[in-house]
Amino acid sequence: MRYAHIPIQVKYTDAAPFQVRPSFFEVLSDLFRRPQRIVFLWNWKAASLSLLVRGPIFLAVTIRRGVLASLSALLTECLICAATAGFYGALMQNLRDANPVWLTAVFLIVAVPAIFQGLELALHTFRGTPHLRVAELASLGVSAVSSLFNWYAMRRGVLLVGAEGGSFGSDLGRLPRLLFDFLATVPKKFAQGVGRRRSC
Repeated sequence: MRYAHIPIQVKYTDAAPFQVRPSFFEVLSDLFRRPQRIVFLWNWKAASLSLLVRGPIFLAVTIRRGVLASLSALLTECLICAATAGFYGALMQNLRDANPVWLTAVFLIVAVPAIFQGLELALHTFRGTPHLRVAELASLGVSAVSSLFNWYAMRRGVLLVGAEGGSFGSDLGRLPRLLFDFLATVPKKFAQGVGRRRSC
């Protein structure tokens, strides 16, 4: 059985239709009642990209300790990505359109990554990964930016799995354009803010 994202309701007025997006608390409450939705929507796309981005960090900072230390750090990160990034991607897919946007952003970009980062730190500490502080600081920065980008992409129909998702190949084909738009968003918002201030 497949569990789809809570549909966006469309209501009609005399003027034009408008979208009613699901409440953050409504979606989260539904996930607590039906946690199997997270399991069935384990996001292998998010897990794969997370490994491609974060794996080299631990490989690079441990390379001076030898091949075995580097491979051990990489294997540990693979286990973490398999255990956390896929479920985090599933959670993000379910919550991607929830309102209010600011609360969803705080939860998806700050709260949940902080929990997963703590698990990552604990596992690497247990495994004895060398130069862990440098690796964790780099991983923390990458996690914050990649979480924001993944959310941005999922809101535009990319990196989704299950019935809502397309092929990974088509997603990869759209990523460069999305990345460009994502990186241009902050300057655009800044320029719009400056323009509004000058017009006042």
